[in-house]
Amino acid sequence: MAGAGGTVRTSVDVAIIGAGPAGLTAAYLLTKAGYSVSIIEKDERYVGGISRTVEHEGYRFDIGGHRFFSKSQAVVDLWNEILPDDFIERPRMSRIYYEGKFYSYPLRAFEALGNLGIVRSALCMASYAKSRLFPKREVKSFQDWVSNQFGEKLFGFFSRPTRKRSGACHATRFPPTGRHSASRACRSAARSSTG
Repeated sequence: MAGAGGTVRTSVDVAIIGAGPAGLTAAYLLTKAGYSVSIIEKDERYVGGISRTVEHEGYRFDIGGHRFFSKSQAVVDLWNEILPDDFIERPRMSRIYYEGKFYSYPLRAFEALGNLGIVRSALCMASYAKSRLFPKREVKSFQDWVSNQFGEKLFGFFSRPTRKRSGACHATRFPPTGRHSASRACRSAARSSTG
């Protein structure tokens, strides 16, 4: 049926806004469960959101972080199902540069606490202990999640802007196997969800 402006309206069970990893994964799983799905994506040329790889003058560029962290075996199993033979292994090192010092990412407790100094380290350890004993029961934001994992103080030190601070330097890896390729994952999920 044609709508206003000549657009075509179709009836589907679920409409998903955004063809990033979350949208494509939702579409893939819903399609497997028998639902009809339509993904609405602003970009006419690419899927994958900030996890895509684009080609420019013969070079490939990763737009955003291509690393997946999950303690959930279901998530790891899903990526292995979608890309059984399509992950690429690459050595990588990621670090956060903060106030003139590098911190491993994911954070290493003793390195981070040593770099922060005695007073900050003590505050971070007390805050971490508090977060473990009294975690936020309803995690409603990224800040809540990070605070539960690392404590309020450590989150505060790394999230406040300073002149010397730069963002995290991310490379790609898929724990625990070290395999990755978000853009290929997105393309495969898009193929699966669109038939």
